[in-house]
Amino acid sequence: MAPVLAAVVGGMMLLGVDFIDSFGALLFGSSGGLIIAFACLGVAWIAAPRVCRGLDGWMRHLPVSGLAHRRAAMIAIAAAQGSLLLLLLFFAAAAAQNGADPWPSLAGLLVALPAAALAAMPVRPLARPLALSAAFVSFSGGWPPVVAGAALLIVSDAIAGPLRKAPPTITFARKGTGRWLEARIAWRALGGSLPGAFLTSLLPLGAAMLFVRNNELAPVHVRLGALLGGGTAVVFLLSGLGESLAVRRPAWPWSRSLPWTARQRVLFDSVFLGAHALPLVLLTAGIEPLAAVAVLLEIPLLAARTAGAVRRAPERRTGASGEILVEGMLLAAAVALLPWGSLVALGGAPWAIRAAAERERRQKVSRWQEIHHLAVGDPQSWSSG
Repeated sequence: MAPVLAAVVGGMMLLGVDFIDSFGALLFGSSGGLIIAFACLGVAWIAAPRVCRGLDGWMRHLPVSGLAHRRAAMIAIAAAQGSLLLLLLFFAAAAAQNGADPWPSLAGLLVALPAAALAAMPVRPLARPLALSAAFVSFSGGWPPVVAGAALLIVSDAIAGPLRKAPPTITFARKGTGRWLEARIAWRALGGSLPGAFLTSLLPLGAAMLFVRNNELAPVHVRLGALLGGGTAVVFLLSGLGESLAVRRPAWPWSRSLPWTARQRVLFDSVFLGAHALPLVLLTAGIEPLAAVAVLLEIPLLAARTAGAVRRAPERRTGASGEILVEGMLLAAAVALLPWGSLVALGGAPWAIRAAAERERRQKVSRWQEIHHLAVGDPQSWSSG
């Protein structure tokens, strides 16, 4: 979440102090609690699969109860929302300077962080709706709802029990042709990460929409907000989808033996990723139509760079998302300030395709990538000795 936090802070600095004051008053006003609760749930649902993955494995033989495992995972998911907490503290300070009382909402946030974590975890069915209710009730306004939310959280934690084991999946072969095989493989790899990626990408667009609707702005400033919000949304979406593809459908060196060239594989990934960003262009058009055209022209370059980042993800600790967040946020900021820069970005798309295809060709067929973890102390690791 650190690149996301840095991008949001950079966007706020670009939009000015008035936006920070008005958005802070909105968040810590009468109806802003819903936005905060949805943000907590979005981050928790992204972090929960990563934290809970593997807890049903060899860790079960350790002298720790399943309840302790579940509570430790809940704390870890709540800690993953720490960057969101820092960002909201910044907005709370801005709201306090304008006469608002942010303390009940901040106290509710301390309840919502573990409640959102519990709602996103595979626990007993009754505990999840109670935890979800605790996350929203805490922001109903005033101190009594905070106390009620804390009580709901305690009850949901008491009945949640240990993490539920995922049932074994049984797959059945089905007849069919090889048409759209690559697309089916890619969609299956994205799986449940697709809604979370779209939810994350809607945050900057929502901020841009609030900025435009709640301020009397000149047309140039409306275009600036729409360009920055739409461009940032596309970057967030492509970074999330690229990371999911790199993890669950990595660039396989063996696939070079198939009758597809490196350029064809890269072009497919670029078109596949870029098509998912088109709904964000339509939402940007609802704010400012000309800004949507510039955002649309950015997509080919960003999608091609994402396809190239997928090819280098195993070599980097930051994966595919780190590269796209850095390059994409710089491009989104540049196009927001200089809209004609989108034409330059469109012209750079063929170069990005060639660079990604070259990364594809340079893969070693005999490459072996171990899972990144601390090998020392793992008796089953090949390299721990």
